Amino acid sequence: MKQPIKVLLLDDHPLVMEGLKNRLEREQDMLVVGTFNEPHEVLKRIDALKPDVAVIDISMPGMTGFDLAIEIKRTYDTAIKLIVLSGYVYDEYVHKAYEIGIHAYLSKQATYPQIINAIRQSMLGLRIVPEKMTTLPRADQLTSTEKEVLKQIALEKTNKEIARELAMSQRTVEYHMAAINQKLDVKTRVGAVAKGYEMGLLERLYD
Repeated sequence: MKQPIKVLLLDDHPLVMEGLKNRLEREQDMLVVGTFNEPHEVLKRIDALKPDVAVIDISMPGMTGFDLAIEIKRTYDTAIKLIVLSGYVYDEYVHKAYEIGIHAYLSKQATYPQIINAIRQSMLGLRIVPEKMTTLPRADQLTSTEKEVLKQIALEKTNKEIARELAMSQRTVEYHMAAINQKLDVKTRVGAVAKGYEMGLLERLYD
């Protein structure tokens, strides 16, 4: 009998990870060998677990998924296939991931069949390049953090003030603003606020 694909999962959202783990284990050709919520723990255990594929999130405590991917590639090259499953879907992150050498970059809105297909395709050495992940602007495309940033923008806060209010770096604020602009198909802060009101998004934030 053919050996199952050994999959390692990394995500700091337990429900997301548990749901994916349960779904993958229903596939006869897949075996989840480890689930983690902290990148450093992955590096400690990965050699013993010997996964074929690692499905990792980008935004993680202590160490980004990008840094983890670089470490895995440095040590294991293509022996371990890397798939990113992330809530961050703007171009800068996608391009960076493929430059590192991942095999697929999927949104967390991806379906289980899409994730399963990406795992199988990666084992064949194929790389899945995503289609444009944002089409028409929709309020539900914004993450909860992006909605908070948009609310602060509407209050005419500076990047520094937003960073302090939301306990994040100014660079992170800039990343979120870029994502908001892309998802709402605007180019400026004023445009983002106007589109937020037009879509009823800001009204909901103030309820």
